[in-house]
Amino acid sequence: MKKTIKVNLGSGPVGIDGWINYDSGVLPLLSKFPKLRRVICALRLLPKSYDVSWPKITLHDIRKKFPLGNNSVDYIYCSQVLEHFEKYEAENILKEVLRVLKPNGSIRISVPDIAKIFSVYSKLLKSSPDSAARETNITWWGFEKDLPSGNIFSKISKMFIRDHQWHYDKRSIRQLLKEAGFKNIMIYSFRKGRVPDLNKLELEKHEPHSLYVEAIK
Repeated sequence: MKKTIKVNLGSGPVGIDGWINYDSGVLPLLSKFPKLRRVICALRLLPKSYDVSWPKITLHDIRKKFPLGNNSVDYIYCSQVLEHFEKYEAENILKEVLRVLKPNGSIRISVPDIAKIFSVYSKLLKSSPDSAARETNITWWGFEKDLPSGNIFSKISKMFIRDHQWHYDKRSIRQLLKEAGFKNIMIYSFRKGRVPDLNKLELEKHEPHSLYVEAIK
């Protein structure tokens, strides 16, 4: 029986066993050196919340060719990642996804949803009007951008942060996938879909402002 090949692009610290977890950058690199990470967090070069255990990951910049053969992967998962790239970079990533997926293989993508962000903002205006704009900006940019740089340590800390570069709604994410060559593009709800292990992969904190889409090669 052939092994099911599952790849998590930009997995971060929430990658799970049974998947090939790809990520790149300073934080993924530090995941290989937990003692050094603890020291950096103790020095406040990074927030203490960054001192968490990571799964086994493969250091790889997903903007570059994947170290995988053509038609070799059954499932690809990509959560809260594409918004951190320029749109043209996301297009190139999806073309590479199409290359490595097997025929009828699936990709699942989760990204912030422009429509949901505005909906959450409208609700916040009614319940917490003083914080509505700030909370919306945090979601939009992906971090607390309004905090002052302060000392040299906090300035260095900001260098570790990848902010959001492009946002999507249902129509634009469908178009992105269609242009990359995918078919049977379907919008799903949180933890519902064809791709396995969603109960482990998808985080509840992302549900209120995210859209979930799957497509088949």
